[in-house]
Amino acid sequence: MSELSKAPYFYGSFENRLNSKGQVAIPKRFRTVVPADQVEAGFVLVQGGEECVYMYTHNQFGEVKARVRAIAVEEDDPEFFRSFMESAHAVDLDSQGRFVLPVGLREKARIVGPDVLFIGMDDRIEIWEPSLRNKVARDDSQEKRKIEARRIFGI
Repeated sequence: MSELSKAPYFYGSFENRLNSKGQVAIPKRFRTVVPADQVEAGFVLVQGGEECVYMYTHNQFGEVKARVRAIAVEEDDPEFFRSFMESAHAVDLDSQGRFVLPVGLREKARIVGPDVLFIGMDDRIEIWEPSLRNKVARDDSQEKRKIEARRIFGI
């Protein structure tokens, strides 16, 4: 089995509640696709490309970090890499799968709670404020979706 086929991938969406301590549980469905040793190692959170938080296993984060570093070197832009690394937060899960969602990342993603939306995006999990995600989804044009559906599904 190749390393690629062993890598966990995430899909689907789930809502969980942020508690008063700033903790939220990663959906069990997402935890079960990650090998136990990787769950024990925890996860890495970074500011997403949109107004959300990206969540990676440490292995997946290492791959993304390498790509970001390569771009920073190629573009002679150390600040790009510094900014990316500065936004990264390692988090551990407790026995119930909860982790603390750092205040700074919550603010940047405009997560006010109590509900938090988790979306599986293949090699990462996105964490959203549900109302913001709904707005982004509504704002996406129907025509664009039709074109993409034709390209992907041949319809």
